[in-house]
Amino acid sequence: MKLTSERLLFYVFCILAALPLLFSHYPPMIDVPQHAAVIATLNNLSSSDFPYHDLYYTDWIRPYLGGYLILWGASQFLPILMAMKLLIGLAVITTPITASLIRAHFGGDPRWDWLLLPIGYGFAFQWGFFNFIIGAPIVLLFLLSAFKYAEAPHLKTGLWLALFSFSLLLIHLLVAAFGCGLAFLYVIAGRLPWKQKLLVGLPFISPLPVVIIYLIMFVSTGGQATEEGPWGLSLYRPIELLATGVGLTPGRKNAAIGLLIFALPFLLGARITNDRPRQFVFIAYLLWMMFGPNFILGNYFTYNRFSLFAIPMLFVVMTNPASAARPVKYDTVFRGLIVAFPVALIVFLCFQFANFDKESQDYREIEASMQPQKRVLGLIYDRRSPIFKLPMYLHFASWYQAERSGIVDFSFSQYTLVLRYKPDAPVAISPEFPWHPDSFDWNVNKGWLYDYFLIRSESDINEQVFRTAGCPVKYVAQSGYWRLYETELGDVNDPSSCAAKRVAENRNSTTH
Repeated sequence: MKLTSERLLFYVFCILAALPLLFSHYPPMIDVPQHAAVIATLNNLSSSDFPYHDLYYTDWIRPYLGGYLILWGASQFLPILMAMKLLIGLAVITTPITASLIRAHFGGDPRWDWLLLPIGYGFAFQWGFFNFIIGAPIVLLFLLSAFKYAEAPHLKTGLWLALFSFSLLLIHLLVAAFGCGLAFLYVIAGRLPWKQKLLVGLPFISPLPVVIIYLIMFVSTGGQATEEGPWGLSLYRPIELLATGVGLTPGRKNAAIGLLIFALPFLLGARITNDRPRQFVFIAYLLWMMFGPNFILGNYFTYNRFSLFAIPMLFVVMTNPASAARPVKYDTVFRGLIVAFPVALIVFLCFQFANFDKESQDYREIEASMQPQKRVLGLIYDRRSPIFKLPMYLHFASWYQAERSGIVDFSFSQYTLVLRYKPDAPVAISPEFPWHPDSFDWNVNKGWLYDYFLIRSESDINEQVFRTAGCPVKYVAQSGYWRLYETELGDVNDPSSCAAKRVAENRNSTTH
């Protein structure tokens, strides 16, 4: 692709699209503190003075290693928060760049590329699906290669794409299914004879045996949650897609902005292609977004996260006919808007992130008053951020684990991640606990295991929280909605003390 001044300007703005991350110390991403905690604790396990070696084991046979391995590598040279923000920023930058290559492959108007600038800030970003975010630009490159291969099959390219398909499994199972599924569909919808279609499509179904083995080994043996969950069918889905597809939080006003942004290429003369394989790919994507499950195989927000690919998939099906080369009515206005709207959204996000930084400053003050290498229970009663109107603070306490070498419950280590609690580890917090902190009971949840209780609540509810406490819990600090309490364990030689209970609990876990 020839590097024109317009193209160079687009690349510059792709880099500037990561600017919002500089305006907030902690990125406003719900799950990211947990992912940072995983890698930080992996690093801590190599330290002899880390007091929690006996709680964990590592499991490297997982289909979510790609992002973690990259983050682990970056964390060897940078603090975990800086490494996390750097990689997320690179994903925000490279996702529109790789998507623009797909647009260019199908001959679309280069002006459309500006619509890609904010797509990295949509649903997957808001919820902090780290491995999925890292996989987004990679799977777009995979699809570009797959489209080219399907149009001009070659054995060497097919073998390379087969290896690429397997590598997607290491990054994210859903990313691999998305890329391989659409690539295979593009081949099947083409005009090749059926036998040749199957041969050409073989690289994209080659990972299936590995996936089947994984499902048999881990799902059937309880490696993941297998209970049925909500499908989440709703007439609200198009509104959600329009908003999150352009990097905004769900809502009718944001959907209206998204609708205008999606409409701009058509106002500039874009049309839907008559090419059947391209149509099939877009229709399959749209059907998935409208009717795909919200919850499957222990995975929540399944279809939702794919809104990241809404504009790239629209580029697959859009064409720029010769008639569109002629100026349309209000051409100058539309050309200005196709640049101004995405840039304005990035500026808007900078203000939002800056406001979130002020909002979350209270947590930084609380963490500064906490001793390192302690065990913490997060009790987050007020989860929502008024800035984003999402539960941004659901896992925020895990930044302590990421930055201060302690551990925090609830933890993603109860799931099928590379770092997992041992089956006999003293953990009495259920996966549903973060959503129901009012269910805390000192005896049921083994309150004596925790040095600190980190509470986020608008009102002072310490009497309610600690009404069943078996040992004294003292107030330490408060900043905004955050309150910190510390357990007074007592004398370890006193069998009735919490200190003695903790020692016995830890001893039992290490001897089993």
